[in-house]
Amino acid sequence: MADNRDFNILVMGEIGSGKSSVVNLLVGKKVTEVSPDAGPCTLKTIRHEATIQVQETWKTVHIWEVVGFNQPEEMTGKDSGTALDMDLDPILQAKASVDVVLFCIQGSRIKNAPTRIIESVNNVFRRCVTIVPVINCLEREKNMEDWWDRNGERVKSMGLGETEHACITGLQEEKYKDKAMQSRTSLVAILEQRYSSSEASITLESILGEHVARNGGSESNEKITQRKDSSWWRIIWPFRGGNCEERERAT
Repeated sequence: MADNRDFNILVMGEIGSGKSSVVNLLVGKKVTEVSPDAGPCTLKTIRHEATIQVQETWKTVHIWEVVGFNQPEEMTGKDSGTALDMDLDPILQAKASVDVVLFCIQGSRIKNAPTRIIESVNNVFRRCVTIVPVINCLEREKNMEDWWDRNGERVKSMGLGETEHACITGLQEEKYKDKAMQSRTSLVAILEQRYSSSEASITLESILGEHVARNGGSESNEKITQRKDSSWWRIIWPFRGGNCEERERAT
C-alpha cells in the first residue's frame, strides 16, 4: 500500500450523538461547534483535516462530518419519512474513498439506539468498509471501557462492534482532560490500524453504485457522481443487501 494514499473517515450518527466532539478530538482543536443540549449542530456535510501518526510518520487524514440523522423537519424542510436522508454530495463530488466509518452513539441513549438507522448504514457500508461504533459522552464513567462490558453485547446485536469499538468522551474541558486524551488515543489507534491494513480503498460512488445495482437499480457511478442533490438517496434506504465483492485494488 502506498504511504501517500488519501485516507478518508466518515463520522456519522443521529443528532446529538457527539459527531462534532469526535471531529474536534481527532483534529486536536475546536473546528466545529458542539451542541450543549443534544440538538443539531451539523447542518451540512463538512470536510476537516487532521494529522495522525502512523508507523512513526505523520499523515493527513480527511474527516467527513456527515449531517446527523433525524434532523428536525423545520431544519430540513422534509417530513419524517425522509429522516434517513444523507448529504453525501460533497464526498461524491470529491470522488473520495471511504476507509472507515465512525458511527457515533451517545452512551446514555443505548436503550433507544437508532436501530433502523444502524441497519440501513450496515446494509450500505458494512461489507465494503469497517464500521466502528464510537460510544460517546462517557465522561462520568470511572473507567470508560466499563460501559462496553455492560452494553457491548447489545451493540453487537445491532451489527456493530464485532472487531473494534471506542468508548470515549468528547469533552475537552480541564476536569476531563485525562479522559479526553485517552479518548483521542483510542480513536487514533483505530485509524492507524485501518490505515495500516491491507484492505484497498473503495470510493463512495462505487459503494453506492454497487448497492443500487444489487438491489434492482441501474445507476452508474458516473451518474451518481453527477447528481446535484442527494434526493435520489431516499429511494435507496428501503432496499436491503449491498455486497462489495468487487473491491477496487490499490495501484
